[in-house]
Amino acid sequence: MAFRRNPLSLDDLRELARKRFLGRTASLAKVLSVAEAQHLFEELEIHQIELELQNEHLNTTRLQLESALNQSNEFNDFAPVGIFSLDATGTVTKLNLAGANLLGRERARLLGSRLGHFVADPDRPHFDALLALATATADVQSGELTFANKGPLVSHVQIKVAAVMPSLGWQVILLDITERRLAQEQLRASEERWKLALEAAGDGVWDWNVVTGETVFSRRFEQLYGYAENEYGRHLDDWVSRIHPDDRARVISEHQACLSGKTASTFIEFRGQCKDGSWKWVLSRGAVVSRDAVGKAQRMIGTHVDIGNQKLIEDALRVASRFQQAVFDSLSAQIAVLDRVGTVVQTNAAWRQYYFDSGFVASGCCQESRYLQILACLTEQDPQTLHCAEVGIRAVLAGELPYFQLAQPFFTPLDKRWFSMKVTPVHDSEERLVVSHEDVTQLKTAELDSLTLANIDTLTGALSRRHFFNLAEQEVARSTRYALPLMVLMLDLDHFKTINDLHGHAAGDVVLQKCVQTVTAVLRESDLIGRIGGEEFAVLLPNTPLEGGRALAQRIVENVRANPVQVSGKTIVYTVSIGAGCLSGETSFAELLGLADAALYRAKDAGRNRLEVGPVSAR
Repeated sequence: MAFRRNPLSLDDLRELARKRFLGRTASLAKVLSVAEAQHLFEELEIHQIELELQNEHLNTTRLQLESALNQSNEFNDFAPVGIFSLDATGTVTKLNLAGANLLGRERARLLGSRLGHFVADPDRPHFDALLALATATADVQSGELTFANKGPLVSHVQIKVAAVMPSLGWQVILLDITERRLAQEQLRASEERWKLALEAAGDGVWDWNVVTGETVFSRRFEQLYGYAENEYGRHLDDWVSRIHPDDRARVISEHQACLSGKTASTFIEFRGQCKDGSWKWVLSRGAVVSRDAVGKAQRMIGTHVDIGNQKLIEDALRVASRFQQAVFDSLSAQIAVLDRVGTVVQTNAAWRQYYFDSGFVASGCCQESRYLQILACLTEQDPQTLHCAEVGIRAVLAGELPYFQLAQPFFTPLDKRWFSMKVTPVHDSEERLVVSHEDVTQLKTAELDSLTLANIDTLTGALSRRHFFNLAEQEVARSTRYALPLMVLMLDLDHFKTINDLHGHAAGDVVLQKCVQTVTAVLRESDLIGRIGGEEFAVLLPNTPLEGGRALAQRIVENVRANPVQVSGKTIVYTVSIGAGCLSGETSFAELLGLADAALYRAKDAGRNRLEVGPVSAR
């Protein structure tokens, strides 16, 4: 822009005034008097001085304007945006340094050129439209354009256009957004890659603008529910409305927790409605990827995966589990499933019912979930049972045994029951074991009863002859090995036949029972008494020397004599004769018993109701 300068001298001003004076009409001139002429000259002189002052003020203002214009140009050159002045034809009449750099050309060459020539061909109509719209509306117009620079590079700019008075041109501001556009394109390419990757894996992708509610659903997402491309919808409500009513509140709550920052992501299973009205189980994952300055969520991205087959498998597993439990519950044996560390993870009805009925459920030790602790509670810490069970379970887990079973049933003192225990591996990845407790109390009772019949004399309660002899042989061998004293007594009821004849055999049986009770009351816990014959009994006294055995035998003789039997209101007085033998050089119980038997005959020959001790030989 150029500025007109005032005349530099009074001569120049006079010349201009003369020319203008000559141009005026001459009819205005008239003859003046001397006074009038003198006054006119004074006025002209004053007016001349006023003009000089005005000229000085105008020159000062011109200099200030030129300085301000220069400063403005300098400021424009340092501006971070490109600033262009265009005339009515779109020609550049003025631009700053940033504008020249943005277009990649020298400023001098850009002056006089039309700015539209530097706009990329596809965007040129848009540029012309912005100029026309700015003129028509008198408002600032903005948009984004691409400028073709020198070489293969292009500049992406944000443009603002304002008209400078009607038909005089435009003021244009260009902001370089090339880096932002490149970053957006890279982000878009990256998103496209991971979306393609997720879709290739079968995942449907959703991209939710939390602020507007607009949601982009990928092609695979729409296919997941049976929709064609762009048919599912483009708003969050299109998805929410298709969530199963029973799942909707839970799904919304999960997403609200993620939006508020309470959770880092969502991971939820629910049913979504397909185009044909059916329901599909899906697994939804999502996370907030953008928040504003105050932390409010702006964008959330996630995926949907079809888990219908997984749900079918889970349903089948639940049915199988219920069937397995039903089978377990139908068994009379108590069943428990253990994990690899011996923790009870599953039981059947028989197991649970036994613990409830027997009172073990109230026991503190049985509140534990470890099987060996439960077994310890049942057996009251029986060390042999616990050791065998622990070793057997370890052997099964290590694959050393196909299964393990306790050699003998274990006993539960609380309810006086017997159980067989068996451990069987499941052969699964979890290395589980199945432990069964089979109640064998009846069998064990029958076995014990049978053993009692074989080892105990049913009439008197003394040991049977066979069992007594077996135990006595073991004791003789032990005493011989460790050089321990041992005595044996042979007892015979005096005149027992007479008792049977006078009082009957039933009374005789009572006399035999009372005799055993009287003798047992004198014996120690380690001593044994057995019935050898009809009215003959033998007593084994382990670790007993001669004098001790003699004293004990004498007490038996005296106690029997002092305790007659009452039968049917009658008092039956009876006595016993005893022969004692002390282990010396004998190598068998039969030999030792022979010594006692010989002494018994001597006692009978000496008048009965007495004790005789057999000879003792040096060992």
